[in-house]
Amino acid sequence: MSEACEFCEIVDRDDPDVREVYRDEFVVAFFPLEPAVLGHVLIVPRRHVPDIWGLDPDEAAQISRAALLLADAIREAMRPEGLNVIQSNGEAATQTVQHLHVHLVPRRTGDAMGPIWPAETDYSEESKERAMLNVRGAAQRLLASAEPPIAPEDRRKHLDYIQAVVTRQSAASAAAKGWLLPIVTATFGFALTQRSWPLAGLGLVAVVLFAYLDANYLRSEKQFRRLYNTVARSSRKVPLFTLDPVDAEEPQRSDAPAMSRWTKAVRAYLPERSIWASWSIAPFYIALLLLGTGVAIVSAL
Repeated sequence: MSEACEFCEIVDRDDPDVREVYRDEFVVAFFPLEPAVLGHVLIVPRRHVPDIWGLDPDEAAQISRAALLLADAIREAMRPEGLNVIQSNGEAATQTVQHLHVHLVPRRTGDAMGPIWPAETDYSEESKERAMLNVRGAAQRLLASAEPPIAPEDRRKHLDYIQAVVTRQSAASAAAKGWLLPIVTATFGFALTQRSWPLAGLGLVAVVLFAYLDANYLRSEKQFRRLYNTVARSSRKVPLFTLDPVDAEEPQRSDAPAMSRWTKAVRAYLPERSIWASWSIAPFYIALLLLGTGVAIVSAL
């Protein structure tokens, strides 16, 4: 989310006054507070994109699909005589909110919108020819340097690779719990029979170590799930077949303060609080820690 972006607030459901008409995993559509005509709809991408030059081809396809759906909905609901599809970029083009948006404006003869094109222009044939050649040349250069679009089959393979990693992390987490149970059974059991609190302490150390291992498995799984969602939804551009979860994260702002070595180390090696508090970590390991503590107390008496 971009700071102070009113459309980002709508995307994040932070605006209680919005008249939302459509939402999916890629776009949100709503009535503006001051519609040009009744039935006027705005479509915005969920990702903050300031203008058309920041839009990815996949996002453009998603916005176009939503525009077609909502154009049909407007025709059925409002019965207009026509429809304007307007997308403005920059202050000179009347863009007032720096979050890309598409206007769908149902039209009727004599409505409040009025004409949107000049009655006539007086450009010379030479200037029109020169502009045509410049734009055509630029299009050809950009096409030659553009990256080829990602084939659907390549995207599916990429998702399969990421899902395989997620599955391995989940299996490793389950295996860690399976390895721990015989260890604590043996150490706590011997601690009770031998009245040896150090054995119970050894079992508690094993619980802490396996909790740390399991929490890191869970953190890795969640990171790869974010990467999976990013690739599946095309919410940001990532290298094809990447298996680096960092590629799914928003890049750090250039004006953000640099992290200290200690902060970097903590982020790299210590799972965040939400991981420790998750249902697959906290209940299981807290129960074992309480059990081990009780065994240690009884063994010491």
